[in-house]
Amino acid sequence: MLEFNLTSVIQLLNFLILMFFLMKFLFKPFLKTLDERKEKIRKEFMEAEKLRKEAEEYNEKAKMEYQNARNRAMEIIEKSKKEAEEFLKTQKESAKMEAKRMIDEAKMEIERMKEETIKELRMETLKLSVFLASKILEREVDERTHREYLMNMLERIAKGKRKGSGS
Repeated sequence: MLEFNLTSVIQLLNFLILMFFLMKFLFKPFLKTLDERKEKIRKEFMEAEKLRKEAEEYNEKAKMEYQNARNRAMEIIEKSKKEAEEFLKTQKESAKMEAKRMIDEAKMEIERMKEETIKELRMETLKLSVFLASKILEREVDERTHREYLMNMLERIAKGKRKGSGS
């Protein structure tokens, strides 16, 4: 059975006073420190979580900016390629046109030289004809006869030219 005597009561009282002092001066400050640490750890954990989310957001933004920059670079490259192709095409066309112009000028020059040569040849033929005619006839021809003869020769040469150029 249980007996209560004065020693038991004093021991119980001592125990309760000790518990009171321990609670008041040791356990409460210790528990308070534990609660403060727990709260500090919780705040740091929340801050770390917040920083992690921000880092993920920045990472996503960086990925999007990188993709946008890459797309812009590809667009610039494509645009540059098209411009280069267009430039080459324009330069080729310009070179072709310049070559055609030079060929046309050369043809015109050849035609002009041909006409000049034909004129000179006609004059020389005419002079030679007159010279040969005067040698064959070996006589003096008056001015009027001389002109008529030259006109006849010119007409014959012109008719011969027309027949030759028509075929």
